[in-house]
Amino acid sequence: RPIFSQNNLNSDKHKFERYLPTGGAFFASTVFGPVTYGPCPVLAFREASDVSGGCDRRQLVAVGSTLGADAERIVVKRIVLTGYPVRVHKRHATVKYMFYNPDDVKWFKPAGLTTKHGLMGNIIESVGEHGTMKCLFNSPIKQHDTVCLPLYKRVYPKYAPANDEDLLIL
Repeated sequence: RPIFSQNNLNSDKHKFERYLPTGGAFFASTVFGPVTYGPCPVLAFREASDVSGGCDRRQLVAVGSTLGADAERIVVKRIVLTGYPVRVHKRHATVKYMFYNPDDVKWFKPAGLTTKHGLMGNIIESVGEHGTMKCLFNSPIKQHDTVCLPLYKRVYPKYAPANDEDLLIL
């Protein structure tokens, strides 16, 4: 099964996309397959079922060419954890609902925080037993702001063997 990503020419990290968007945008697809050196033309098809439920035709989905066989290509998925300030005093805030455990607060303490209004901050300490934390920001924070913690995870394409002969038995 392929994973889709933006082809970033300025960096070695590429943003994961959940689906292949329509409208002529340029995207890269990463798959486990036979090694092919580029530029090699590629046609991508999807099995289309008819009214009776059988898969008797294929629909052309994408046209492109290979970029090259690069095992060092990094595709990252972005996840954002959010929390809400419950008590605010100038640059300090007590944030709830981002974590549910004091150990999680301690684990993510070195990571930087951002807000929807563009402030930057850090976690100072955990408060209580339910994942509440004290945070310090670079400017006074407002009560209606949302605190965000962006996290990045490397993703890999799934290996789906075509038949029983492709399975590796150890």
